[in-house]
Amino acid sequence: MSVFHHQFDKILDRLGDWNPQLLRELKSRLKARNLWLLTAFGVISQVLFYFFFRGSLPPDPLLDPTTYNRYCLGSPPPELNGYRYPYNFCTSDLLGHTVINWQLWWLHLFITISLIGIIILLVKGTHLLIHDLAQEESKGTLNFIRLSPQPAQTIFLGKLLGVPILLYGLALMTLPLHLWAGWMAQIPLPLILAFYLVLLASCAFFYHVALLIGLMGQRLFGLQTFASVSSVLLLLFLLLMTAMSLLNKDANFHSPLNWINLFYPGQSLGYLVPSTFLPLSLKWYGQPVFANAWTGIGFMLINYGIWTYWLTLAINRRFRSSQKLFLSKIQSYGLTLAFVILGLGFVPQEVGTRQLYFNFVIFQFLLFGFIAVLSLTLSPERPMLQLWARYRHQQPAQVRHLWQDYLLGEQSPANLAIAVNLGIIFLYVTPAILLFPLENYRWPVWGELILGLSITGVYAVIYQRILLLNTRKRQLFALGAVGLLVITPIWGVLISNLHLSANANLWFLTFLPMIAGESASPLYGLMIVLGEWTVMLVCGLEMNRHLQKIGRSDTQQLHQGLLQKSLKLNP
Repeated sequence: MSVFHHQFDKILDRLGDWNPQLLRELKSRLKARNLWLLTAFGVISQVLFYFFFRGSLPPDPLLDPTTYNRYCLGSPPPELNGYRYPYNFCTSDLLGHTVINWQLWWLHLFITISLIGIIILLVKGTHLLIHDLAQEESKGTLNFIRLSPQPAQTIFLGKLLGVPILLYGLALMTLPLHLWAGWMAQIPLPLILAFYLVLLASCAFFYHVALLIGLMGQRLFGLQTFASVSSVLLLLFLLLMTAMSLLNKDANFHSPLNWINLFYPGQSLGYLVPSTFLPLSLKWYGQPVFANAWTGIGFMLINYGIWTYWLTLAINRRFRSSQKLFLSKIQSYGLTLAFVILGLGFVPQEVGTRQLYFNFVIFQFLLFGFIAVLSLTLSPERPMLQLWARYRHQQPAQVRHLWQDYLLGEQSPANLAIAVNLGIIFLYVTPAILLFPLENYRWPVWGELILGLSITGVYAVIYQRILLLNTRKRQLFALGAVGLLVITPIWGVLISNLHLSANANLWFLTFLPMIAGESASPLYGLMIVLGEWTVMLVCGLEMNRHLQKIGRSDTQQLHQGLLQKSLKLNP
């Protein structure tokens, strides 16, 4: 035993040389008591689980001749339903024993272990990471870690590998039974390994989400609350997707909502079993990339990789300073392009023209949610804008480069950057509207896309302006005010349509103008667009004037303070 501990300590020391944060996490969790409990739990749970599944096999027909079981060969007549029949239709061998479909039994065992493993790894792992950051924050050690000379990537890699280490150990202990079940179910080994890659990629993605929540949650309601809420929401998502996959053999909405399927690792199980529940008819830009196992799984891995990359950028920026924005403006342009390229690919499916139009409605809803989140990540608060205004006002006029600062600056207002992101969306989606078979809906979709992007820009500018208020609760006030602006027109439209004749033009006042359809008035839409652009221009100019005023007053106060200090030193 002493030799084992000596070798184990040598392994930990080597890991510490590679990643000191990982060594810190492992030493706090890999204690002898935890390892013994993990081993006992892993062995006992697998034995009980195996024998529980054994109990689902058909009984001896001599003991119970009326029970039919799905794991036996042979089937009852199609007019009979249920599991209780007057006769046993299972096939027996020459000795009278029931012939069992072992391949199906092992397949169900494999799928059950896979689904349970997905839920435990993702839900418990995200909870552990957020809870760990909450403890670091409460003890005051998180700021100490921030001051360490280690790169942020090294620190968070240590967190990702070290905090859920007991979960990883439990997964490794389950691996032999899982592999054996897949082998007995005649699932090709390369496909099983591909499923493991998808599971690893999903863990990386959701664990990065947990780290990002951990870095932002303490500013809002506390990380303990965030840990519980985030874990419950993720559990509900996984249970919902699992139920949809198991109960519906063709879980294809023929819409951009199918994008959500790519974030559920259990979707890859459909490629491993013959009776697949994966929507093989789903296409991306009209190409059947999901009809083949390797292209479908590869697309899932690419999707996970893209969003994990952007989460990594946000974590690295936010870790060193809680005042920094999650993304720089130039990074936001790339993020917007990635979102619109991936999301728009799920709009054209093998559907009719009207369904294709509703796919654009759904895509516009996704765009609104994306721009709303992007506006939150790009919007600096009053102290940062105050410093920027003072610094810019102190610079000579010939070196200020105002437009460059608005487009690329870290502390400048985000109005122009958000407008550029809206422009990227418009320029990419417009050719698709011209190429997709929309027929009579082509020009309504194009005009209503402009309306939707315009109203989204109005909300973003108003949110920016409210953040300049000199109040402590300005962020919550800004969220509440913009939320009312979003919800009130929709409620107004719904109530008016209940009591009056339906007026499609009223949907132009909401963030989903595409619901108006082709019957809406183009002239009315043009008037709304001009009004929204006027609001954006007025709010932007007023915000710029207010920032200039703040910059001048701060500069004057700074000069007065320096003058008073100089007079005291030289009376």
